[in-house]
Amino acid sequence: MAGRVNERTANWRLFGGGGLILGGVLWLILAIASLTGALGTWVQIIAFIALAVAGFMLAFGQTGSNGVVGGSVLGKLGFVAFGLGFALLALGPLLGLFGTTLPAALGTVGVVLIALGAVVGAIVAYQKGVARGIARWIFFVPAVLALVWLFVTLGWVAIGGNILVILLSLALAVAGVAYLLNRK
Repeated sequence: MAGRVNERTANWRLFGGGGLILGGVLWLILAIASLTGALGTWVQIIAFIALAVAGFMLAFGQTGSNGVVGGSVLGKLGFVAFGLGFALLALGPLLGLFGTTLPAALGTVGVVLIALGAVVGAIVAYQKGVARGIARWIFFVPAVLALVWLFVTLGWVAIGGNILVILLSLALAVAGVAYLLNRK
């Protein structure tokens, strides 16, 4: 049965969902506690790397065959873009620890990849129906919030404070819980 979850393809739930939970919770702690210095930098790097890995796991699963998007190439590209965006965001502070900086435009490219990848991934995940119940549509919440984050990054919308980061990180963690608890 194409597009169905079985013993061989369900590992996207564990690794993708677990990565979303870990990254989302760490990012949420970073935003709420306003961690600064080396500790804050490392928490940010680990959160973004966990979210990057989660994107790849949602696209391919552990074995590289199927993730939450089944065999859809477009869905795989969406979640890979999502993962690459967070990898770019992790690269900035990581290089900053070694005294090197990246151009600010690469951060914007990362946010663009995250937002577009999340939207494409959410649509294809819903269409494929590999995930069941709430897990089938839950990624639309972080996808919409990622689009708002993109609009704020581009200067089209002004939202002050950490509220958007708090909502997005919370939405990613909740999506991870929905994926982790998704039934076969």
